[in-house]
Amino acid sequence: MSRSGVRFAGGRHRGRRLEMPFGDVRPTEGRVREALFSVWQSHLEEASVLDLFAGSGAVGLEALGRGAGRAVLVEASARGLRALQSNLRTFGEGRGELLKRRLPARLPELESGFDLIFADPPYDFPRLEEVIVAARDWISAEGELCVEHSRRRPLPEPIAGWRRRDLRCYGESCLSFYRPVSEGGEAGTG
Repeated sequence: MSRSGVRFAGGRHRGRRLEMPFGDVRPTEGRVREALFSVWQSHLEEASVLDLFAGSGAVGLEALGRGAGRAVLVEASARGLRALQSNLRTFGEGRGELLKRRLPARLPELESGFDLIFADPPYDFPRLEEVIVAARDWISAEGELCVEHSRRRPLPEPIAGWRRRDLRCYGESCLSFYRPVSEGGEAGTG
């Protein structure tokens, strides 16, 4: 693990540095996290957050620092898990949980009902749509999924079970915000 230039962009831990795994990790940039949390700020209070491809845990842990009630961080790499364990001890506030899983595996131990789900896979991840479809099982009816992806790899609209409500790009990084679609075809509101 190494110290990095990755710092919390806001919340109780604003400005503090996270441990980062060595290797080929692309953390969510500070300006992209700021944009994400400006969209989600009114939904964070006591929210249940699922952070997929968590890396250092910057998004899930910052959500806790901004008022979320719980964060589950999912990561597969051994290096990532070591950094996450350290960051959870320092910033998890007893409300963070770590799961070692290679996605798009089903996560049977997760209950449905997450208010906010963030997915930041490697930009060349070949099975991203499968992860998005699987995330439908974990979201609340009024919840929201945000996927960070490359501007050069736009996501299809719609994706089974989801309707995109917003797309925001910042340099190479884009955030696609999705709402679950009910059986009647309506996206959740909120």
